[in-house]
Parts: sequence; C-alpha cells; structure tokens
Amino acid sequence: MSRSTIDDTLEIEAGDSVIVIKSDGTIGKVIMPEVRNELDKTEGYLKVIEVLELFNPKASVELIKKTKKKLN
Repeated sequence: MSRSTIDDTLEIEAGDSVIVIKSDGTIGKVIMPEVRNELDKTEGYLKVIEVLELFNPKASVELIKKTKKKLN
C-alpha cells in the first residue's frame, strides 16, 4: 500500500495533536506539540491519553512517562 497525501482541508494548528490509526486498527504514529510546562494538564493531552488507552494501554503509559520526564 502506498502512502497518501493528507487532505488539504484539514486545519492543523500549532499545539494540535494527530493520532494515525492504521487500517488494521493499530496506532501508527502520535504527533504532539513540544512538551512544555502544564502540557499534561491540557484537555488535548488528556484526550490523546484517552484515545491511546482505548487502542494500546501500554502506549498511553509510555507517553505519560515520557511527558513527566520532559517536564521535570
């Protein structure tokens, strides 16, 4: 399968997150803004964790660990 171009009508702004879900239902990639103070308290971050928890609980735990490490 070849890669597709992202639709030009998507409006992705600074601070947005993108979760790529593959056709087999697995998480392909998680693209997030740079980790800064208070990121882990934002509604967007909490939603990313919520989605990862649904598809891959280990991935959500790893993201939380990485975020805490970068914030400290």
